[in-house]
Amino acid sequence: MLRSYPRNTAWQKAGIKTKERHGLFFCHGISLNNLGYNKGMETSKNNSISNSRYWYIASLLLLILLGLYFCYLSAKWYWQRSALNEISTIQESLQSEKAKDWPKEKRTIAQERIQYLEKGLDKESKKELTDRNTRAGLKKVELEFDRILHLDQKEKIIELDIWIDREEKSRQDRENQQALLRRQGKAISSKKEGGFLNNQDLSNLLDVTTPELRAKFHQLVKEINQRRQGRNLPPWNPFGSE
Repeated sequence: MLRSYPRNTAWQKAGIKTKERHGLFFCHGISLNNLGYNKGMETSKNNSISNSRYWYIASLLLLILLGLYFCYLSAKWYWQRSALNEISTIQESLQSEKAKDWPKEKRTIAQERIQYLEKGLDKESKKELTDRNTRAGLKKVELEFDRILHLDQKEKIIELDIWIDREEKSRQDRENQQALLRRQGKAISSKKEGGFLNNQDLSNLLDVTTPELRAKFHQLVKEINQRRQGRNLPPWNPFGSE
């Protein structure tokens, strides 16, 4: 027993060393796993930070682009409004009483300014300008109708004769132009063969005129034709062929 004691002690020591090695290997493995896990966490954290930075920069660039686009639209809208207002102001000046005394150069400059501004208008602004000019023109026409229809009989006949003479001259000019085109062997458009207003003109008038204005025009046509009958002229039909 005494002899075997040292031998057992040696084996025990060897076993202890083996266990210690295994423990060291185990601890080293755990350390490596922890190191790999920490590196993975650090990499994942860095990727998360990079993604956050990417989305932050992308969002910031998007906001900048949206801001620039909004500024562009605002500047465009402001320019369109300014151009329309300036055109309206120039047109009112040209139609004022003072404009009658303007020199030719001043009137030319005003017209050229209007043409320059019109070139910069977009489709919507051009339509708005056309509608505005149409309404202004129809307002003047309505005032003229009212003026003629409310004259006393003697003055009304004078105005109706002026209207009839103007229309007769226009009709004669159209006929002379058509005769010239026939002699030259050129085609004559259906619009030239028609009356004062064609179907498209009538459609446009219905779109922009009021029932009151149309009623006044019909009354004026009626009185013009009564006067034409007194002058032994055929009836005037502005809505169809002559």
